[in-house]
Amino acid sequence: MKHLELTEDEQRTLREMGVFHPHPRTRMRAQGILRLSQGLTLQKTADEFGVHLNSVEQWRQRWSKLGLAGLYEGRHTGRPRKWTAQQQQAFGELAVSEGGTVGALLRQVGQNQDRVPISENTAKRYLKEMDFTYKRYRYSLKKSEIKKRSSTPAK
Repeated sequence: MKHLELTEDEQRTLREMGVFHPHPRTRMRAQGILRLSQGLTLQKTADEFGVHLNSVEQWRQRWSKLGLAGLYEGRHTGRPRKWTAQQQQAFGELAVSEGGTVGALLRQVGQNQDRVPISENTAKRYLKEMDFTYKRYRYSLKKSEIKKRSSTPAK
Protein backbone atom coordinates (compact mmCIF):
# COMPACT_ATOMS: atom_id res chain seq x y z
CA MET A 1 0.00 0.00 0.00
CA LYS A 2 1.38 3.39 -0.92
CA HIS A 3 1.56 6.20 1.62
CA LEU A 4 -1.44 8.58 1.74
CA GLU A 5 -0.27 12.15 1.04
CA LEU A 6 -2.35 15.08 2.32
CA THR A 7 -1.93 18.80 1.79
CA GLU A 8 -1.78 21.18 4.76
CA ASP A 9 -5.35 22.33 4.06
CA GLU A 10 -6.62 18.75 3.93
CA GLN A 11 -4.86 17.93 7.20
CA ARG A 12 -6.31 21.00 8.91
CA THR A 13 -9.81 20.25 7.60
CA LEU A 14 -9.60 16.60 8.68
CA ARG A 15 -8.36 17.59 12.15
CA GLU A 16 -11.27 20.01 12.56
CA MET A 17 -13.77 17.47 11.23
CA GLY A 18 -12.33 14.83 13.54
CA VAL A 19 -13.19 17.01 16.52
CA PHE A 20 -16.13 19.22 15.59
CA HIS A 21 -18.26 17.35 13.04
CA PRO A 22 -21.74 16.57 14.46
CA HIS A 23 -21.84 12.99 13.17
CA PRO A 24 -19.63 10.56 15.13
CA ARG A 25 -18.94 8.24 12.20
CA THR A 26 -17.77 11.12 10.04
CA ARG A 27 -15.48 12.23 12.89
CA MET A 28 -14.06 8.71 13.08
CA ARG A 29 -13.45 8.52 9.32
CA ALA A 30 -11.69 11.90 9.31
CA GLN A 31 -9.44 10.80 12.17
CA GLY A 32 -8.81 7.48 10.40
CA ILE A 33 -7.69 9.18 7.18
CA LEU A 34 -5.39 11.41 9.23
CA ARG A 35 -3.87 8.36 10.94
CA LEU A 36 -3.34 6.68 7.56
CA SER A 37 -1.56 9.79 6.28
CA GLN A 38 0.72 9.65 9.33
CA GLY A 39 1.96 6.23 8.19
CA LEU A 40 -0.25 3.92 10.27
CA THR A 41 -1.14 0.67 8.49
CA LEU A 42 -4.69 -0.31 7.66
CA GLN A 43 -4.70 -3.03 10.34
CA LYS A 44 -3.34 -0.74 13.07
CA THR A 45 -5.87 1.94 12.14
CA ALA A 46 -8.67 -0.62 12.22
CA ASP A 47 -7.53 -1.84 15.65
CA GLU A 48 -7.26 1.72 16.96
CA PHE A 49 -10.84 2.59 15.96
CA GLY A 50 -12.33 -0.82 16.67
CA VAL A 51 -13.59 -1.43 13.14
CA HIS A 52 -12.97 -4.09 10.53
CA LEU A 53 -9.97 -3.85 8.24
CA ASN A 54 -12.28 -3.66 5.21
CA SER A 55 -13.95 -0.56 6.65
CA VAL A 56 -10.66 1.32 6.82
CA GLU A 57 -9.82 0.21 3.28
CA GLN A 58 -13.18 1.58 2.13
CA TRP A 59 -12.47 4.88 3.88
CA ARG A 60 -9.14 5.12 2.06
CA GLN A 61 -10.65 4.24 -1.32
CA ARG A 62 -13.50 6.69 -0.90
CA TRP A 63 -11.04 9.41 0.15
CA SER A 64 -8.92 8.73 -2.94
CA LYS A 65 -11.94 8.73 -5.23
CA LEU A 66 -14.21 11.43 -3.72
CA GLY A 67 -12.01 13.42 -1.37
CA LEU A 68 -13.80 15.10 1.51
CA ALA A 69 -17.23 14.00 0.26
CA GLY A 70 -16.13 10.38 0.65
CA LEU A 71 -16.19 10.73 4.44
CA TYR A 72 -19.93 11.32 4.60
CA GLU A 73 -22.45 8.50 4.79
CA GLY A 74 -24.79 7.80 1.96
CA ARG A 75 -28.52 7.87 2.29
CA HIS A 76 -29.95 5.01 4.32
CA THR A 77 -33.14 3.61 2.95
CA GLY A 78 -35.73 2.26 5.28
CA ARG A 79 -38.82 0.19 5.04
CA PRO A 80 -41.22 1.37 2.34
CA ARG A 81 -44.38 3.10 3.47
CA LYS A 82 -47.41 0.90 3.96
CA TRP A 83 -49.77 3.36 2.31
CA THR A 84 -49.27 5.10 -1.00
CA ALA A 85 -49.27 8.89 -1.23
CA GLN A 86 -52.85 8.78 -2.55
CA GLN A 87 -54.02 6.68 0.41
CA GLN A 88 -52.30 9.05 2.82
CA GLN A 89 -53.90 12.04 1.11
CA ALA A 90 -57.34 10.39 1.33
CA PHE A 91 -56.70 9.76 5.05
CA GLY A 92 -55.87 13.46 5.48
CA GLU A 93 -59.05 14.45 3.67
CA LEU A 94 -61.04 12.14 5.93
CA ALA A 95 -59.42 13.78 8.96
CA VAL A 96 -60.43 17.22 7.66
CA SER A 97 -64.01 16.21 6.91
CA GLU A 98 -64.70 13.93 9.90
CA GLY A 99 -62.23 15.05 12.57
CA GLY A 100 -62.07 13.03 15.77
CA THR A 101 -59.33 10.85 17.11
CA VAL A 102 -56.82 8.83 15.14
CA GLY A 103 -58.33 5.61 16.48
CA ALA A 104 -61.80 6.61 15.25
CA LEU A 105 -60.39 7.53 11.84
CA LEU A 106 -58.57 4.21 11.59
CA ARG A 107 -61.74 2.31 12.49
CA GLN A 108 -63.56 4.20 9.77
CA VAL A 109 -60.78 3.45 7.28
CA GLY A 110 -60.69 -0.18 8.46
CA GLN A 111 -64.09 -0.68 6.83
CA ASN A 112 -62.40 -0.23 3.45
CA GLN A 113 -60.65 -3.43 2.41
CA ASP A 114 -58.25 -1.82 -0.09
CA ARG A 115 -55.79 -0.59 2.57
CA VAL A 116 -53.11 -2.33 4.54
CA PRO A 117 -53.74 -1.88 8.27
CA ILE A 118 -51.43 0.57 10.01
CA SER A 119 -50.78 1.36 13.66
CA GLU A 120 -51.99 4.51 15.38
CA ASN A 121 -48.40 5.76 15.59
CA THR A 122 -47.96 5.41 11.84
CA ALA A 123 -51.27 7.20 11.25
CA LYS A 124 -50.20 9.99 13.61
CA ARG A 125 -46.90 10.33 11.73
CA TYR A 126 -48.73 10.55 8.39
CA LEU A 127 -51.05 13.22 9.78
CA LYS A 128 -48.18 15.14 11.34
CA GLU A 129 -46.43 15.22 7.96
CA MET A 130 -49.63 16.81 6.60
CA ASP A 131 -49.45 19.49 9.36
CA PHE A 132 -52.20 18.14 11.60
CA THR A 133 -51.87 18.73 15.32
CA TYR A 134 -53.75 17.80 18.47
CA LYS A 135 -55.21 20.37 20.77
CA ARG A 136 -54.17 19.54 24.32
CA TYR A 137 -57.58 20.11 25.86
CA ARG A 138 -59.41 18.16 23.15
CA TYR A 139 -58.29 14.91 21.58
CA SER A 140 -59.29 15.84 18.09
CA LEU A 141 -57.32 16.73 15.03
CA LYS A 142 -56.84 20.26 13.82
CA LYS A 143 -55.11 21.47 10.67
CA SER A 144 -52.21 23.72 11.55
CA GLU A 145 -53.05 27.41 11.14
CA ILE A 146 -49.48 28.35 10.35
CA LYS A 147 -49.56 26.47 7.05
CA LYS A 148 -52.86 28.08 6.06
CA ARG A 149 -51.58 31.60 6.72
CA SER A 150 -48.34 31.07 4.82
CA SER A 151 -50.12 29.65 1.79
CA THR A 152 -52.36 32.72 1.29
CA PRO A 153 -50.82 35.37 -0.95
CA ALA A 154 -49.87 38.68 0.66
CA LYS A 155 -51.74 41.77 -0.52
